[in-house]
Amino acid sequence: MPKAEFIKTMFDDISGRYDILNDILSMGTHRLWKNKLAKLATSENENRVLDCATGTGDIAFLIEKLGSHSITAIDFSPQMIKLALKRGEAAGSKVKFQVSDLSALPFPDKSFESATVSFGIRNVEDLPLALKELSRVSSSTYILEFGRPENSFFSFLYFGLLKIYFPVFSFISGRGDAYDYLITSSASFPSGENFLDLLKQHTDFKHLSFTPLFGGIAYIYQAKK
Repeated sequence: MPKAEFIKTMFDDISGRYDILNDILSMGTHRLWKNKLAKLATSENENRVLDCATGTGDIAFLIEKLGSHSITAIDFSPQMIKLALKRGEAAGSKVKFQVSDLSALPFPDKSFESATVSFGIRNVEDLPLALKELSRVSSSTYILEFGRPENSFFSFLYFGLLKIYFPVFSFISGRGDAYDYLITSSASFPSGENFLDLLKQHTDFKHLSFTPLFGGIAYIYQAKK
């Protein structure tokens, strides 16, 4: 099965339990990281914001609360968008949700002042193309993604603990292969300076930086023109 098809099916299947699984992977801190990402993405009063790989809409709703007036949120998982729409309707949100692929954004050039991706960039099938698309439609992009802790011992300990969680995660998600994928993709995904190198190669963003979170379990990347 092609990677894109596998990931799409996987996220459709675990959509109702996705936030709980992120709690396990982040040791309960992903909500704090998402708050930080939303604040960075609106730090210059951006009004037109695109949230990619929105999942159940966490980042989009946070950005809306911070005052942005036009927020579009996309995900290639129809079930994720279905859940996000339900959350939005219950909260009276004006976020516009739609099923779209990050690697083929259906928007004109420079449509958004800011774009965000939270725990989704490592799941795209063509990473260089996805980065080019973000650069094409936005003036600045903020990416939150899991990676490898900078300290080798902490990295060994962290991924070892995640493997111990396997039976629990498999029970919660109903898909052991989903947990295995989320761990292995986090461990192998280029993080820190390596990810900045990819941004340099495949985008026209001029100002690049990153901030490690919790010793490098995750990173926030900032890319601006």
